[in-house]
Amino acid sequence: MSRRIEFTANYTRPAAEIHRTLTDEGFWRNRVEQGADKGLTLARLTAGEGTIDVALAQDIDKAALPGVVSKILKGELSITRGEVWGPLTDGKAEGTFSTTATGIPINASGTATLVDTAEGSTLTVEGDVEVSVRLIGGTIEGLVTEQILGILAKDQEVVEEWITANS
Repeated sequence: MSRRIEFTANYTRPAAEIHRTLTDEGFWRNRVEQGADKGLTLARLTAGEGTIDVALAQDIDKAALPGVVSKILKGELSITRGEVWGPLTDGKAEGTFSTTATGIPINASGTATLVDTAEGSTLTVEGDVEVSVRLIGGTIEGLVTEQILGILAKDQEVVEEWITANS
């Protein structure tokens, strides 16, 4: 069984500015630098003309996890979050996201679409979270879904801050 993720971010800036940020190596390297004290590292980064394939990895302290998760954790927990963005064409860009973990069988994946709107642009993310743990997988899926939605909301803030600081 899996749990659905749906998230929408509305920006006051056009899709071209948001896309330029999301495909900027400097943006992602800055994200890693800002999160280095929390163990964030760059696992992969391949950028092309208006495209990117990036993954960030982070080791999670077992003591910071909810009890239901730490009890079933096998070894250390490391989360890797990836994004792939294609080019912006006619005010629209498409991408994918993925999240995997070591220590617990967590997989999340889906699609992202960035489009121009009359007010600026909208980023829509849709996907699924699956935790393959008998009996309590659904509970953990709920926790992971909440975390992913929180990260997506934070991402919106970080993108806007980056554009303001670098325009």
